[in-house]
Amino acid sequence: MISGFTIILEDEILYCSDENKYNAFEVVLFIEKLLRSINPRYTWRLKKISLKNPKIGREKILVKHIITNLNQNLFFCIVGDFDTGSSEAFEMLDEFSTQVNIQFKKFTALKHASEESTFEEIISLIATYLEDKYTEPLEEEIIFNDKDNNFNNKILYAGISSQGLPIISQLYDVDLLKNIEQERTYENIELFSSDLSAKLATISMNTQIRAKTKIKEIHLYDTEEEESKKIILFGNIDGYSLDFIASGDFYRIKNVFKDLKSKMSADSIFQQEFTGDLRPFKHLKQHLSEIIKEFDH
Repeated sequence: MISGFTIILEDEILYCSDENKYNAFEVVLFIEKLLRSINPRYTWRLKKISLKNPKIGREKILVKHIITNLNQNLFFCIVGDFDTGSSEAFEMLDEFSTQVNIQFKKFTALKHASEESTFEEIISLIATYLEDKYTEPLEEEIIFNDKDNNFNNKILYAGISSQGLPIISQLYDVDLLKNIEQERTYENIELFSSDLSAKLATISMNTQIRAKTKIKEIHLYDTEEEESKKIILFGNIDGYSLDFIASGDFYRIKNVFKDLKSKMSADSIFQQEFTGDLRPFKHLKQHLSEIIKEFDH
């Protein structure tokens, strides 16, 4: 159930409890690059990543995302086949960061501490202790999966790409440009959308290549809008990637995404190989417009 622990600082994995999970934890590095580029004010925090591996099934990476006083992204992560809504798993994650902080006094000292010969031994002892402590509570935990009561629903972005190349990228919330301090001009919106599409496609491709698994969901929250949780969904349609970002009721968002993917999948255009010509795909924007209307109602 508990597959691994890791500590990541910016673009470096300082500790990984299982080398077989190293590539899975690299997914956090890919997402860190995305957050750094579209949210340089560091208000978005990573919380959970859902993966689907054809061999081992579904796994979740739970993340405690801290911004240090040096404006560095620090991630404490655990991976396993945790149940959705598990409070025990997040308690274990909190205790992981707490125990590390006790041992090394300051999170800002972790980079220096990681260069010491005793660092890995100390973190491994903490990981073993936590695994022993939480394995049984996780197995016996009763989960109550209620729907999200936050109904401030909003679609932020939707896009389609092929092999990392953006085909359609539609930004629905231009307020995202405030994160990079850009004016809401047509050119800036198009540039932001295209760049976001490329980065999401890169995350999806790198996850498949490096971790040999597929990324399904990324959960985020905004420190400036704590009631507005965000979700990034990834779907595959005959080799094409469908990406979707929204905030609000995750239960409803996932259903909307499922409907969108179903309608898109019925389109014969996805049976053709993408040659770089965008014109045959323009009509797909109609599917996006219809889904937006349904979601708003």
